[in-house]
Amino acid sequence: MRSVGGSLLLALSIAVLALALRADAAEPAPESWVPVRIKRVLVIEDTPAVLLLDEPEQRYLLVFVDYFMAESIQIGLRGQPFERPLTHDLIGILLGQLDARVTRVSITGLKQNTYFAMISLVANGQSKEIDARPSDALAIAVRIKAPIRVAQGLLRPVGAPPPAQPPEDKPGPSASGPGQGST
Repeated sequence: MRSVGGSLLLALSIAVLALALRADAAEPAPESWVPVRIKRVLVIEDTPAVLLLDEPEQRYLLVFVDYFMAESIQIGLRGQPFERPLTHDLIGILLGQLDARVTRVSITGLKQNTYFAMISLVANGQSKEIDARPSDALAIAVRIKAPIRVAQGLLRPVGAPPPAQPPEDKPGPSASGPGQGST
């Protein structure tokens, strides 16, 4: 007889695999991509944000997130172990158990004050693009050490102030445009 935990792991594994196999969205083709890293999680006017910087630290992107996601990303950055896996840790474990590998996370665009992201992975020898909220994509990337990239048009020069209104965080179709958003 199968345990409840074993059944739950099997059900979650099947669900993740089904999503990976169903995702057939083409990768957006911005003029160029810029590799970035998470510099830190901060709070601006009572709103948590993730600061992404390019490698020479000349351009940035602020992605506003909720407090739960800010804490999840911060835990991932610290490499803080827990007795039981947290949600984004569990996703990484499931992907590993299914022999799926995240190849990168991409912040693809900004549309109607909302950033969009894609998680690129290889499953069953096939490349897949999974639509995701940027906050979830970043929380997964930081745990599994996946590279992060941003569409060039979304980055702002260091020293330039962020836009006055933070964008919202939603999954969905990508679109490019300069600015600052949430996830």
